[in-house]
Amino acid sequence: MSLTELNRIYLILALALVSVSSTAVVIRYVELVPALTLAFWRMLSASLFLWCYSIKKPQNLISLDNKYRILLAGFFLGMHFALFFVGVRNTSVASATLLANTGPIFTSLMSRFRGEKVSLSVILGLLISIFGIIFVQWSDFRVEGNNSWGNIFSLLSGFCIAMTYMFASEIRKDTENILYGRAVFFIAAMTICVIAMLNGVSIFSFNKTDIVWFVFLGIVPSILGHNMLNYCIKYLSPTAVASIPLGEPIIASALCYFLFFETVPISALLGAPLVFCGIIITVKNSMVE
Repeated sequence: MSLTELNRIYLILALALVSVSSTAVVIRYVELVPALTLAFWRMLSASLFLWCYSIKKPQNLISLDNKYRILLAGFFLGMHFALFFVGVRNTSVASATLLANTGPIFTSLMSRFRGEKVSLSVILGLLISIFGIIFVQWSDFRVEGNNSWGNIFSLLSGFCIAMTYMFASEIRKDTENILYGRAVFFIAAMTICVIAMLNGVSIFSFNKTDIVWFVFLGIVPSILGHNMLNYCIKYLSPTAVASIPLGEPIIASALCYFLFFETVPISALLGAPLVFCGIIITVKNSMVE
């Protein structure tokens, strides 16, 4: 990979991280919207935007094997959001975020399971980042009995996003990112819709003024965030891509500082260098040949 291409990947990763981190800011404005409703419209709007953008473009055929993989990737993506939102409601936000960010641990274990080599440099980078995240959020981490189910659901959400990235790494070898994104977001939306119905949550529980935030969530954290991570997974290992959201709590704190003048915790300032240093080490040692 040339230096120009490498710099482009780094720029896309930085954009994706900032975009994904904006979710925490938007949630402030839609507190009355049920979490599953919010997740459903986020995924559906992202899918619709990608369909509208690509409908007149030449379409490559998706192999049968990849169609099955896309179904599974979409299912696990939907489960990731559903489990995370349930986890947040049953434990602290810090605990849910910390456990949901175990995705790169699961991807590294899965990569080893299917016979792929995970270098010591990648493991070191992950350990540094995870230690930094623990340092940032440890004061709010809860393990009391009342929070057990919330912690379990959050951990499972980390497993689900890891599964999504593992399938994406195979799909993106010969499938265009827009084709993959529009399909996987739609399947995720349908998965969330079924979960919402089973839990008695209406996907229409929102005001007209909330629609602008659904559009924002569909474009910024979904298309410019998750879909750009899907783009990069063609050039990076699933573990490297899954490590990028580890920086989300820190970027979200920075956004809240600039937008709402919130005080950034000292722990976030001290832990940030560890998190980003670990991410850089992981990414630099995870380029796909």
